[in-house]
Amino acid sequence: MDLSMDFKMLISLVIFTATVVSFIWRKIPMAITAIASMVLYYVTGCIDAKTALSGFANSNTMMIASMFIVAEGFGRTRFITRIASLVSRISAGSWRKAMVGYCLLTALLSQFIQSPSAAFVIVSPIVLASCAQMGVSPSKAIFPIGLIAIATCGVLPIGTSATNFATLNGYLQMFDYTEYQFRVWDIALARFPAMLLVLLWCIFLADRLAPESPIVPLESIAMGRKNAFDKLSPFHEWSAILIFCIVSLSLLLSPVINLPQWAICMTGAILMIVFGVLKETEAYHAIPAGMLVLYAGSLATGAALTSTGAGDLIGGALATFGNAIGNTFVFYAIFFFVPFVLTQFMNNLALLNIFTPVSIMTAKALGVSPIGLCLLVQAAALCAFMTPMATATAPMIMGLGGYDLRSMFRQGLIPGLLIWLVSTAWAVVVFPIAL
Repeated sequence: MDLSMDFKMLISLVIFTATVVSFIWRKIPMAITAIASMVLYYVTGCIDAKTALSGFANSNTMMIASMFIVAEGFGRTRFITRIASLVSRISAGSWRKAMVGYCLLTALLSQFIQSPSAAFVIVSPIVLASCAQMGVSPSKAIFPIGLIAIATCGVLPIGTSATNFATLNGYLQMFDYTEYQFRVWDIALARFPAMLLVLLWCIFLADRLAPESPIVPLESIAMGRKNAFDKLSPFHEWSAILIFCIVSLSLLLSPVINLPQWAICMTGAILMIVFGVLKETEAYHAIPAGMLVLYAGSLATGAALTSTGAGDLIGGALATFGNAIGNTFVFYAIFFFVPFVLTQFMNNLALLNIFTPVSIMTAKALGVSPIGLCLLVQAAALCAFMTPMATATAPMIMGLGGYDLRSMFRQGLIPGLLIWLVSTAWAVVVFPIAL
């Protein structure tokens, strides 16, 4: 690596550190911090203009904006309050029992849709309506639902997740280490204990770490607002319900109908306006501009860490250190922990592209199976729930729950550490290696 790249790597790490400090300090709005860091990465040459601005044309950004319009229309219907009333009756007024249903529904949707953002947006309108009816602060309910949507996504080999094992086998073939092969159920086997842990945590304990009330203003969305449905005629009421149901079903069947999820969501948003459920100005107001700017700007951080080689540097150091460790648990724990920390700030796909090859090369150098290492890296990369930088769902959680970065970290730290320990211990048992 030349001096220029070394310098850019150093600069990217300095900007990254300053960005995190600003997020925690909260004296500057987080969206402004994200945009400022994006500009600094560009001005210092860490990323080019196309990369810096790519977050604003990102498919996830478009999907978030569109789904908020769809959810706004759906949130104005009588149907949503009736569902919330039904949940309240079934649960006999117990919020804990209501959360059991919502948590299980979110986990189920995350297996079929395989998009944490889509699963979260489908469930969150009903959760917010229940919050309004049962007198529970949204800050107590939104993070657990979002955590489940992210941490349990694609555990079972259903839909596109059924082909993930083949992708990993492709990596083995690329590095000529084909004496080991992934099986279709290996991912589910590796992640199921952590999935169960997350469900139990979110049902019984997550609300204890949540703030009593929103820390920052909630995004302006009709979900759960009293009398919001009074504005809709019967035609508009049924139009909103039908559009929302069609969008939700289409997201479930996205691989079958061969339509990208952003196109499905955007079509739903357009139909909400065309059918008169929302006026044009109401649709604009439904889009959480600050949250989208925060997400789009934060994507530059991951791009900078990737393009300047900071991620490769960390991965290489991890491989060198791994060769010197003689304890399987510690070895596995490190290969989970480092990607887990980095995925809070880097795009998880970029992270997988760095650490999956590192895992295979390290295992090959040691002459051991790469199965456990690769599966731990994949599980760690799918635990991005503490910052808005790595996943589109996190800023949505922050907007609907009224969280700042400190409250996100407070709520995510313990379940994150538990997932780390449980996943590592389980991998030692089911995917053992001899160092």
